[in-house]
Order: sequence, then structure tokens, then C-alpha cells
Amino acid sequence: MSDLTLTFDPGSSLSKVIYHLADGRPRLLLIEPEVIELSLRSIDAHLRTRGSLGITRPEDDVWLQCSDSQQCQVVGYLARQFLAAVRMNEVKYERALYKVLAAVGAIVQHMDLPRKFSIAISALLPYGEYQNAQRFQQLLKQQLKNYSFRGERLQIKLEAFECRPEGGGLAMARVMQNGAEWFQQQTLTVLMFGHRNTSLLLFERGKLAIGNTTDLGFHQLVDKVLNCTSGQSADSLTSAIYSIGNQIALDNPQLQHLVKTRPLRYLRSSTPTEQRLEREQIVTAILTAREEYWSRLQDWLDTMLPNVTEVIISGGAALYLHDELEKYFNRTPTYWGTDFQQWAFLENWFKKVL
Repeated sequence: MSDLTLTFDPGSSLSKVIYHLADGRPRLLLIEPEVIELSLRSIDAHLRTRGSLGITRPEDDVWLQCSDSQQCQVVGYLARQFLAAVRMNEVKYERALYKVLAAVGAIVQHMDLPRKFSIAISALLPYGEYQNAQRFQQLLKQQLKNYSFRGERLQIKLEAFECRPEGGGLAMARVMQNGAEWFQQQTLTVLMFGHRNTSLLLFERGKLAIGNTTDLGFHQLVDKVLNCTSGQSADSLTSAIYSIGNQIALDNPQLQHLVKTRPLRYLRSSTPTEQRLEREQIVTAILTAREEYWSRLQDWLDTMLPNVTEVIISGGAALYLHDELEKYFNRTPTYWGTDFQQWAFLENWFKKVL
């Protein structure tokens, strides 16, 4: 029996971890997606500059060093302070390795665990990267057994590992609700709309028939708005656009806040007239980007989807496009799933394996 059981979703906007210790109570840990490689000299300078001021959570102050490297990997919130970028063109498992190491180290310090123990990990990957599961496992096994987290040496044995494609857990959750016979009579599709990409799993007569991943993630919409406006950051735009939803109007409080709190390194519009012009620019950019984003997604759906008996929809970007998706699937039974439903299935299944 492993000392720690961990379920990991390497999301592009936030990496999500649910973990269990001996008491069996699930706990949630969230880590920002940025990862940057820095020298030990940079970390030492950061520690000297910060001094003893403040009390930070381990997951907000992550630097780690693998045994085969002279460099440090800085992860999450701290990496954001070093202006690290989220690299959308990289495969998830390469960066996910460091996020898992960061999560495990943070859990060790949070819960005051011994520095040597065993762990069982289950993970989700987009279907397009699911073939990398074995390589991901190899890297985890190799690096967990000897690495440094915030200056502390950890030695962790990877006792069990399981990887599933994103969306597979939602399909199996429906099987548990309706039975295997029902599943064998369906043409069922799971759609996962994420920040980095969008994935499709198509099940016919009880087995996976088609899997596909496109790079049409929510970041495409954000990037379009970013390129059509000035002085905004991707982080602030992502949050504002999502919060605004389809209420895209000049007097939307989120939009007004976006104009007034733009990053300090940019000059702010000082007069009401200039602020209104800037809001008009942002509104036009969001309307155009949203229309283009949905048009491209709709074209992908038209290409990929046959007639289906049920569609399962999940992901943050799906909620943003709720009205468009409901209209698109108005003649198809639609089930809106959640990350937690998928995690619940994955965790329960993993416990049976163990």
C-alpha cells in the first residue's frame, strides 16, 4: 500500500491535484502552469533579495533540482514572478513532470511527511498525447527517486502509475450510471474544451472508435484579443474574457476593471474619453475573436462528428461557449460533465487496481 495516492490533471490554466494520505480524506492542490529553467545563482539571488520577510505556501514558492541537472526548475506562481511563459506548443507531459515533482514536494512540506516514502499516481493526458504515457511514467520513476525540493532532498518510490485520456473517465461514469448494455448500443462522444486544446473521444458499440485533439483551445481566442488590443496581459485577458462571457458590453464592470487595472508597465488611459475608446477596442476584439473561435470549432465538429446518440461536454471553455454548444447539439441528448466527476471515476478505478 502506497503512503500517498495522487491524481493529477496537468491543465494549462491550472494544474489540479487530488491527493490522499493514510486517513483517506481527499485534499486539493492547485499549481499555476508556468515552468522556467534557472541557475542556482538566480535562486540564491532571489532568496537573498526576499530575505525572511513573508510566509509563503510551498506550492507558491517552488524551485526544484533533478539529480541529473545543474539547473533548477522553477514552477507555478514563482515562475510567473520570473515572467515565465506558458508554452502552448510543448507536449504536456514534459512540463507535467516538473509539476508533479512540485506537487509532491509541496504535499511533503504541507503535511510534514517523511522525506522517503512510496507513491501511487494516476494522471490524465489529452488524447493526442496519450501515447506518451509510458515515457511520462519512466521520467516520473527516474526523477522521483532522488530530487531536491526547495533545498530538501526527497527519495520517493513510484509504486504504481496509471494514465487515462482526458474524457475517458466521463464516459465510464456514464457506463456506471446506465450499464454496459446501454453503452454497447450508443454512439457516444466526449468533448473536452480546454485552455490549451480541445479533444474528442468517440465510442461506438462499447469501444473507442475515434480519438482526436485539436489546438483550438481557449488561448486561441485570448491571443486574438491580445493581438488586437494594447497594454493588456494574457492572464488578465483570460480571466476577464471568461468572466464577461456573452455579456460583452461597454458598461460591463469586468471590462471597466480591465481598463483601469492594466499592468503598471503600460501607460493607462487617463481621461474618460480615452478609457471609453479603449473599452470599445476591447469589445470589438472580443466579439470578433469569439465569433472566429466558435466558427473554427464548429468547422472541426462538423468534420469529426458523425450522428451520435449522446454527447458529453466538459471543460472550462465549454462553459464559456455554453449557449453555442447547446444550440449546436439541440437535437442530441447532451450531458454536461465536470472535472470532479472524471476524477472521482479515475480515483475509484485506481483504488481497485491497487
